[in-house]
Amino acid sequence: MSKYETAPYKVIQKEGRYEIRQYDAYYTAGVLEQNLESSSGFRQIFDYISGNNKDEQKISMTTPVFNELAKDKVSTEFVMPKKYTEDNPPEPSNPRITIRKTEKKLVASVTFSGTTNPEKIREYENLLLKWIGKISLKPSGNFRLARYNPPFTPPFLRRNEILVDVFR
Repeated sequence: MSKYETAPYKVIQKEGRYEIRQYDAYYTAGVLEQNLESSSGFRQIFDYISGNNKDEQKISMTTPVFNELAKDKVSTEFVMPKKYTEDNPPEPSNPRITIRKTEKKLVASVTFSGTTNPEKIREYENLLLKWIGKISLKPSGNFRLARYNPPFTPPFLRRNEILVDVFR
């Protein structure tokens, strides 16, 4: 069990490392980057939750850190604590940081451990697509990478996921 609050969801279906989840609405603070290897977005959002925002308010760290994997850009996003689902998060001081509300949705996920790299991400995207096809669901939108552990966690203990929104 993590000591951090996590994005709110309920497991609807589970098959080994695969799940269908119903996510509740939540807010994220995010930055667009050119690639997944950049850590500047993480540092900027960490600065935001550390109190560098218009309210000078510290915000608790949560899990996971999401990366939306679009064709030409990648977002790095921190999930805001649950208390911000009804009370908007503080306005960022950094103009690169955007606050986004994610509405309730159905999501497919596949969990894996270790490090992440583009080849491994593509491998798990393909495995997830095969599984959701097998259970007669269709993907919608971009894939997301979810990372649950600090970078100093040994790779074999890390929890990572590839997620995609789905519909029937």
